[in-house]
Amino acid sequence: MSAAAWRNIAIVLAFACVVLWWRGRRGPVPAPPSAAAERAAGGAAERDRGEHGARRDHRGAEPDDAEDTGEDVTVGGGGFSISVPDWAMWFAPQPGENLLDYRDRVLPFAQAAVAPHRDRVQRGLADFAQVAELDSAQRAELDAAVDEAAGAIQDRVMQGLLSGELLPGQIKPSGGVAFARDVLQAVDGADQRFQASLRDDQRAALADHPFDVADYLVFSTRWEDMLGVVEAP
Repeated sequence: MSAAAWRNIAIVLAFACVVLWWRGRRGPVPAPPSAAAERAAGGAAERDRGEHGARRDHRGAEPDDAEDTGEDVTVGGGGFSISVPDWAMWFAPQPGENLLDYRDRVLPFAQAAVAPHRDRVQRGLADFAQVAELDSAQRAELDAAVDEAAGAIQDRVMQGLLSGELLPGQIKPSGGVAFARDVLQAVDGADQRFQASLRDDQRAALADHPFDVADYLVFSTRWEDMLGVVEAP
């Protein structure tokens, strides 16, 4: 399987994890146990202590339950739950926070994290262009393919938000899979369009080179500009 195929699979799995996390985080909160259930649980605990008293006396008192360190937060619902580091929850939308406030809060961290990758893909393109001897028309075709795919992805995201398909609390795994499929189709279309502009020897060079169209599309596109973010000069 090619590196591009593995990367696409990783993108799908990452998006599926986000979908399941959102679904679990927005799931219903379990109702507190009733008084009868608490009494039953207390009686069972007393019986358990009586049954195991001799063994505990022999080996010493059992340690108390581990204290909550605050490092993990368990989120879940509908039969699905995962443990998320407490610090990671800061990057999730907070209660009462609208999308614009969330964007402004998280965006600087996202830009700092992606900046090295933007430099990396630009260096990779420059090196591949030299190795494969790309001409100006081929470079223009790559830019056009990437811009077209990025626009299609933007339109798909807006469609999902306006329809409610991608809104927290409404997103479903099946909807997430459909969204990921549409995104991957746009990415694959950009890759095929660029490769169609290459000669056979250039395609062979691309297969052996670290440069990848999907990688370049993801990190070179300024998605924050699509969200209406304008950096200060």
